[in-house]
Amino acid sequence: MLTFARQQQRRNVRWLLSLSLLVLLATLLSLCAGEQWIAPGDWLSARGELFVWQIRLPRTLAVLLVGAALALSGAVMQALFENPLAEPGLLGVSNGAGVGLIAAVLLGQGQLPGWALGL
Repeated sequence: MLTFARQQQRRNVRWLLSLSLLVLLATLLSLCAGEQWIAPGDWLSARGELFVWQIRLPRTLAVLLVGAALALSGAVMQALFENPLAEPGLLGVSNGAGVGLIAAVLLGQGQLPGWALGL
């Protein structure tokens, strides 16, 4: 019979593998889905080259990296403040980002820069 700690460790490994598989499936789905569905078999075609490799893949990787960074920063804040409910709003980061957004819209007359128009 397994000890409780060993059972908990196996359960944690199962959760980690399941969630990793879910992230992988969501990543593949995000590369296929869009205004036009592009199946994985078409990723090497001319259309797939443009939409998948030049547009969807960089965005998907950016989203994964931002999500990982937010998760890591939340874990660091919880460990630093020894508070399981700590989040970026604790230090006013969210409020500062809102002020920065308002300042950018007001000072830039609310227009997007030229490089952002393709997004």
